[in-house]
Amino acid sequence: MLSKLQEVADRRSILGLSCAYLIRGRVVWKGSLGLADLERRIPVTERTVFRIASISKTIGAAAILQLAERGQCSLDDDAGRLLGLPLRHPQHPEQPIRLRHLLTHTSGLQDEYAAFAAASRQEPLLPLSELLLPGGAYHPPRLWGEHPPGDPAGYAYSNLGAIVLATIVERLSGERFDRYCRKQLLLPLGMSDSSFLLQDIEDPDRIAVLYERERGSGSWTPALDDRGSRHEPPSAALRDYVPGVNGSLFAPQGGLRTTVADLSRWLEMLAAGGERGGVRLLRERTVRDMMDKHWFRDPQEGFYREGGLQLQRTRDLFPGRLMVGHAGDAYGLKSGMFVEPETGTGFVYAMNGLDDAKDGYVFTAAETELAQAMTDIFRKR
Repeated sequence: MLSKLQEVADRRSILGLSCAYLIRGRVVWKGSLGLADLERRIPVTERTVFRIASISKTIGAAAILQLAERGQCSLDDDAGRLLGLPLRHPQHPEQPIRLRHLLTHTSGLQDEYAAFAAASRQEPLLPLSELLLPGGAYHPPRLWGEHPPGDPAGYAYSNLGAIVLATIVERLSGERFDRYCRKQLLLPLGMSDSSFLLQDIEDPDRIAVLYERERGSGSWTPALDDRGSRHEPPSAALRDYVPGVNGSLFAPQGGLRTTVADLSRWLEMLAAGGERGGVRLLRERTVRDMMDKHWFRDPQEGFYREGGLQLQRTRDLFPGRLMVGHAGDAYGLKSGMFVEPETGTGFVYAMNGLDDAKDGYVFTAAETELAQAMTDIFRKR
């Protein structure tokens, strides 16, 4: 198995790789190859921790859905009311921004948050109103798109939407976003190597350095999680943090650190309708709703054609086969977790550096070749 994956790694210049394969919704194989830290020659193993990028959004979505199941909110609730802010699209002020709009990237919010998030690491109690409301110090001129909330034509992939949702999780639960997710979602599944707070990862040598590859020279440049660039708030800043003020502090849009072994448990839970190993996180109908098609646009390609509640629906990996899950792409990392709802066939992967030439509209050639290689091996078996 690893020899076939090594061929893909050599062909696509994958620096380090960890992956798993599911059949009928359960992991049947896990494997790793390459380096987690090029300078110190630390290999990737099953216990290597990756900053997994946008797959993180599925954890925040599950937190909202869990709170909705407990009667603390509804997906049709006004997000502004839950935030305690007059959150309205300036061109469509009569229409509320609902939780389901944030979960489907159809709220109208654009991806304008980077300056605010950077400032938040130095000032954790910087309120989200400074970004979202006119007159705020970090309110960008292009915060909103043109279409009304809920209109699929106005779909805009928004990391900011995940930050708003995380802040709402805090306001509803009274807990920091990282703590709520770890206590209510991650640890119950046995995902002890997973957290939105870097300090929870006990051994820093297990954290993969993320690398970007120079196209001309082919050399690798550390982009994140080398010893000097972890992009985390100082521990002292968390002592006085008040939940519900600024959910960006924990990077809910992409900051989950996890292993492929842990993330496989998460995908198994989704594939089984909200339960794994006797632990139920979500009701079956909730997970079915999460995976169902909530918006559609035609003609569009890839992730921008249709989607669920913070889950991507794609037929780009295997033509004609619907795969549901989420991909991640940040600081040189490429990651993904996808399952075919009808059969439970799926896979999880994380690469900390690669030749990221696109193959079509969505996935890199490395990703499509990796998925095909794993599927071919297990289909033959």
